[in-house]
Amino acid sequence: MKKLLICVVLSLFAIGFLSAQEMPKITIVNNTGYDIYEIFASPEEDDDWGDDWLPANRILRSGQSFEITLLYPLSQYNVYDIMLIDEDDDAYLKWGVRITANARIVFTFDDIDWDY
Repeated sequence: MKKLLICVVLSLFAIGFLSAQEMPKITIVNNTGYDIYEIFASPEEDDDWGDDWLPANRILRSGQSFEITLLYPLSQYNVYDIMLIDEDDDAYLKWGVRITANARIVFTFDDIDWDY
Protein backbone atom coordinates (compact mmCIF):
# COMPACT_ATOMS: atom_id res chain seq x y z
CA MET A 1 0.00 0.00 0.00
CA LYS A 2 2.83 2.35 0.86
CA LYS A 3 4.49 1.71 -2.53
CA LEU A 4 1.20 2.38 -4.33
CA LEU A 5 0.79 5.68 -2.50
CA ILE A 6 4.35 6.71 -3.40
CA CYS A 7 3.72 5.82 -7.07
CA VAL A 8 0.50 7.86 -7.12
CA VAL A 9 2.20 10.88 -5.54
CA LEU A 10 5.13 10.69 -7.97
CA SER A 11 2.75 10.35 -10.92
CA LEU A 12 0.76 13.40 -9.83
CA PHE A 13 3.99 15.35 -9.38
CA ALA A 14 5.13 14.40 -12.89
CA ILE A 15 1.78 15.37 -14.41
CA GLY A 16 1.83 18.67 -12.57
CA PHE A 17 5.39 19.36 -13.72
CA LEU A 18 4.57 18.68 -17.36
CA SER A 19 1.41 20.75 -17.33
CA ALA A 20 3.24 23.60 -15.60
CA GLN A 21 5.65 23.88 -18.51
CA GLU A 22 4.25 26.56 -20.76
CA MET A 23 4.06 26.07 -24.46
CA PRO A 24 6.16 28.75 -26.15
CA LYS A 25 4.53 31.56 -28.09
CA ILE A 26 6.26 32.87 -31.18
CA THR A 27 5.36 35.71 -33.50
CA ILE A 28 5.65 35.29 -37.26
CA VAL A 29 6.25 38.61 -39.05
CA ASN A 30 5.41 38.81 -42.74
CA ASN A 31 7.77 41.23 -44.47
CA THR A 32 7.79 39.26 -47.74
CA GLY A 33 5.84 41.83 -49.75
CA TYR A 34 3.11 39.24 -50.37
CA ASP A 35 -0.01 38.03 -48.59
CA ILE A 36 0.44 34.76 -46.71
CA TYR A 37 -2.30 32.13 -46.77
CA GLU A 38 -0.65 29.28 -44.85
CA ILE A 39 1.85 28.98 -41.99
CA PHE A 40 3.55 25.74 -40.98
CA ALA A 41 5.90 25.17 -38.05
CA SER A 42 7.15 21.78 -36.94
CA PRO A 43 10.01 20.49 -34.83
CA GLU A 44 13.15 20.03 -36.91
CA GLU A 45 13.06 16.27 -36.31
CA ASP A 46 9.58 15.88 -37.87
CA ASP A 47 9.25 14.70 -41.46
CA ASP A 48 5.75 16.17 -41.73
CA TRP A 49 4.79 19.84 -41.68
CA GLY A 50 1.57 19.13 -39.80
CA ASP A 51 -1.47 21.39 -39.92
CA ASP A 52 -1.68 24.96 -41.15
CA TRP A 53 -1.49 27.35 -38.16
CA LEU A 54 -3.28 30.20 -39.93
CA PRO A 55 -7.08 30.02 -39.61
CA ALA A 56 -8.87 29.40 -42.91
CA ASN A 57 -10.56 32.80 -42.79
CA ARG A 58 -7.32 34.72 -42.08
CA ILE A 59 -4.76 36.19 -44.46
CA LEU A 60 -1.47 37.46 -43.08
CA ARG A 61 -0.88 40.64 -45.06
CA SER A 62 2.61 41.93 -45.71
CA GLY A 63 3.71 43.97 -42.70
CA GLN A 64 1.43 42.07 -40.31
CA SER A 65 2.34 39.54 -37.64
CA PHE A 66 0.65 36.44 -36.26
CA GLU A 67 1.19 34.73 -32.91
CA ILE A 68 1.46 30.95 -32.64
CA THR A 69 1.47 28.86 -29.48
CA LEU A 70 3.61 25.82 -30.24
CA LEU A 71 2.54 22.35 -29.17
CA TYR A 72 5.63 21.36 -27.19
CA PRO A 73 7.55 22.95 -24.33
CA LEU A 74 11.02 24.26 -25.17
CA SER A 75 12.50 21.58 -22.94
CA GLN A 76 11.17 19.02 -25.43
CA TYR A 77 11.74 20.80 -28.78
CA ASN A 78 13.45 24.12 -29.33
CA VAL A 79 14.52 23.92 -32.97
CA TYR A 80 11.82 24.28 -35.63
CA ASP A 81 11.43 24.49 -39.38
CA ILE A 82 8.97 27.19 -40.43
CA MET A 83 7.29 27.70 -43.80
CA LEU A 84 4.95 30.37 -45.14
CA ILE A 85 2.93 29.95 -48.35
CA ASP A 86 1.90 33.08 -50.24
CA GLU A 87 -0.94 33.93 -52.59
CA ASP A 88 1.00 32.52 -55.59
CA ASP A 89 1.82 29.25 -53.76
CA ASP A 90 5.44 30.34 -53.28
CA ALA A 91 7.12 29.05 -50.13
CA TYR A 92 9.25 31.05 -47.71
CA LEU A 93 11.36 28.77 -45.54
CA LYS A 94 13.49 29.00 -42.43
CA TRP A 95 15.23 25.78 -41.44
CA GLY A 96 16.58 24.98 -37.99
CA VAL A 97 15.25 28.05 -36.18
CA ARG A 98 16.24 27.98 -32.50
CA ILE A 99 13.07 28.98 -30.64
CA THR A 100 12.99 31.02 -27.47
CA ALA A 101 9.91 32.12 -25.57
CA ASN A 102 8.23 35.10 -27.27
CA ALA A 103 10.56 34.90 -30.28
CA ARG A 104 9.83 37.10 -33.30
CA ILE A 105 10.63 35.37 -36.56
CA VAL A 106 10.73 37.78 -39.48
CA PHE A 107 10.25 36.52 -43.02
CA THR A 108 11.39 38.61 -45.98
CA PHE A 109 11.43 38.02 -49.72
CA ASP A 110 14.99 36.66 -49.29
CA ASP A 111 13.47 33.62 -47.53
CA ILE A 112 11.71 32.44 -50.69
CA ASP A 113 12.57 28.86 -51.66
CA TRP A 114 12.79 28.75 -55.44
CA ASP A 115 13.02 24.94 -55.35
CA TYR A 116 9.71 24.41 -53.52
